[in-house]
Amino acid sequence: MDITLRQIKYFIATAETGQISKASDVCNVTQSSITIAIRKLEDLLGYQLFVRQSKGMHLTSQGEKFLRHCHSIMQHVEDAVELEFDQEPQEAGSVRVAVTEAISAYFLPPIWRKLKNLYPEIHIEVFEVSRKEIEEGLQQGNFDVAIMLVSNLLVTGPFHVEELIASPRRLWLSSRHPLVDKETVSIHDIAEENYILLTMDEHESTIRRVWEKYDFSPNVMFTSYSMEALRSMIANEMGVAIISDMVYRSWSLEGRRIVRKDLLEDMPSMDTGIVWPKGATLSPATQTFLSLLRSETLAYKGFH
Repeated sequence: MDITLRQIKYFIATAETGQISKASDVCNVTQSSITIAIRKLEDLLGYQLFVRQSKGMHLTSQGEKFLRHCHSIMQHVEDAVELEFDQEPQEAGSVRVAVTEAISAYFLPPIWRKLKNLYPEIHIEVFEVSRKEIEEGLQQGNFDVAIMLVSNLLVTGPFHVEELIASPRRLWLSSRHPLVDKETVSIHDIAEENYILLTMDEHESTIRRVWEKYDFSPNVMFTSYSMEALRSMIANEMGVAIISDMVYRSWSLEGRRIVRKDLLEDMPSMDTGIVWPKGATLSPATQTFLSLLRSETLAYKGFH
């Protein structure tokens, strides 16, 4: 069986975006390239990966299982590539990095691991704190740099702010929800639905401003700080939520499928970036860390 990494990459992009057109944008290839790759992949496997509908591509149960294996394959490939970097670290030193909880959970770990593999003599000291504590800590010299949701920053004057990723917010639904098959969805279509409200990393204050803007009063059934609790409740058809792509995973812990839908209304994006004090002299170790962050962000965008 001759399956290529390119086919796997195109399959993952299609599964995560739900559309051939969006997958072609993510992979920077033509739509026909995506279509041909998936067709060949299905021929090699001997089963159907997607149910093709006018509104998009929906994974079959076998497709969902195959997707999990594909994510594992790409992770092993990345690990193998990193083994090739058998070199002396260019810099040594320490970097004090402040992060918010969403960053520590969904963005930092693979970058931290790669830094340890490539530059073992650079020590990263990570502090998980609130946005307010980050702003104060940077100005007081307690942190060298912060990775945070820069869209939440209240004060920007004292800081250099470099955006890495702009992550759109979309409606999350169970794959069995009736709205999945609707061509267009408005925030008012979920007025009678149970709403699961996430409170992590100031998401609640952001989404409440959206509700106020569109004169929307949701039926909040459950409020949680836990992303996994929210994911599980949505997948089990307990409610819906509007959440950022950065924290999206296509299935819950129980293996139930979650689908994203664009909304007609404009939703504020969740923007991740780097922040450090203006006038600060960045150490060589900090500059190496920032360079790795920037390069890894390009790879991260490829599958989100």
